[in-house]
Amino acid sequence: MGKYKQITKRGLILSMVTCSIFILVYWISFYELYTLCKFGRIKNNITVLLGCMAFFLVWFTILIIRIVKKPEVVPEQSVDRYESYSRYKTVWSCVVAIIIVLITCFYGVKIYHSAINYNGKLSWYLSDLKNKKTVKFELNNIYESGIEGIFTDINKKVHMPEKLYVANNFSLNFDSNGKITAFDTYLYGKNDKGKLESYLISYNSKKSGNITVYLKGYVNANYNDDKLLEPLIKTMKVIPLKKTVMNWNEEQYGILYSGKRSFGYNTNGIIYIDSKGNTNSAVNAHSEIVGYTVSVFVPGKESKYTPVRYNLTDSLNNAKTSEPSKDNKKSSNQSNNAADQFYLSKQVGYRLEVTAAAAGSRSYSLAGTTDGGQTWKTINEDPFSGSLGSAAGITFLNNKLGFLCLSYSGGSKGQLYRTEDGGGSYKKVNFPETKVTLNDGKTYNPFDLPGMPYEKDGSLNVLVGQGSDGDYNGGCKALYQSKDNGVTWQYLKIS
Repeated sequence: MGKYKQITKRGLILSMVTCSIFILVYWISFYELYTLCKFGRIKNNITVLLGCMAFFLVWFTILIIRIVKKPEVVPEQSVDRYESYSRYKTVWSCVVAIIIVLITCFYGVKIYHSAINYNGKLSWYLSDLKNKKTVKFELNNIYESGIEGIFTDINKKVHMPEKLYVANNFSLNFDSNGKITAFDTYLYGKNDKGKLESYLISYNSKKSGNITVYLKGYVNANYNDDKLLEPLIKTMKVIPLKKTVMNWNEEQYGILYSGKRSFGYNTNGIIYIDSKGNTNSAVNAHSEIVGYTVSVFVPGKESKYTPVRYNLTDSLNNAKTSEPSKDNKKSSNQSNNAADQFYLSKQVGYRLEVTAAAAGSRSYSLAGTTDGGQTWKTINEDPFSGSLGSAAGITFLNNKLGFLCLSYSGGSKGQLYRTEDGGGSYKKVNFPETKVTLNDGKTYNPFDLPGMPYEKDGSLNVLVGQGSDGDYNGGCKALYQSKDNGVTWQYLKIS
């Protein structure tokens, strides 16, 4: 009897210990599975999960052997003790089962939540499985296949609508041989059933030879014709791309398209081009420069090489600016106008001269000429009142009223200054904040780099951009208007 009593106690203790180990390993396996689904730490989790799976395999193998094995006959005199042991074992088994159910439910809910609403890595994996498409990029030489080659390859696997819109912009890089090295864009349009379809497209030759296309993303689809993709394709067909970039002799070049854009009165780099490839440089600007523009530039060296901005037009005759009238007092010397120089007439001009430079910032004085630039005289030794930065614009509307802009932080923001005494003194111009709402509900004012004011219908207008770090809505600008010659300004719209 003593022998069976000993066996009974040892069996109960052994059962409790082994079940406790099983619960611990079960909890570890679910915890690791949850963190894998939540954070995607594959290297850390897989090793532990494989160890847990091996444990369960051994466990169930032993369990099956014990079930199949013929049970030991209990002596009649030990039946009572055996039944008592069985009751303890049954209670313990129920406790184990309850703990396992609780662990399963607790982590099961967490794993489920990681699979919805982009709460975890699992949700992104499931979304990619459903909406991510990869396409082999074969027509990858922009000199030979143009922009059309990209969409020819994509349409082999993903059927896209003929009429597409650019949600933000189309950005592309290529090397000196014409090989496309990277591009990204976010497009949308209506399918054959009239339903919205979106396409987040990206490619990086350093990472993969495939184009990646994400479907069914969120997009603010307003179907604005200013954001049509078609003008990009039409313009790229007629641009002398290879000839344009050869002038720079660099290894990497870029293309940027944001739909129809406004450059105000800044003619810097503007080239009008028609459907036959005929070009005409913009010399004078007596009206706002607006059009579907494709910029060709050297990434990271925009300050060294002025980007060439091809503005698609139906006819070059429509693009040519007219000769100035006596009323507006403009002259052909405007071709000399730049961010730090402005000519009001053939004889009268103004320019900002660097007086000191440090850490990429400069201080300036304002000089003027009345003999077409042959001689210059200092008008204001410190028009920015001690502030340092980079000249971002200068204009005069008459011999008294004028504006300057000083940019900071690598062109990410700027400050507009106004004079009404011909440049003798300047005061800062303040614009009312225009806040926009992001997808997460947060609001902020992205418009912090003013352009040069210009006259229109008896008022002054100015476009305030987002600077070099702006990425809201494709780098759009805020249009402000003043009816008191620039003293106060009122927000009109986003342009």
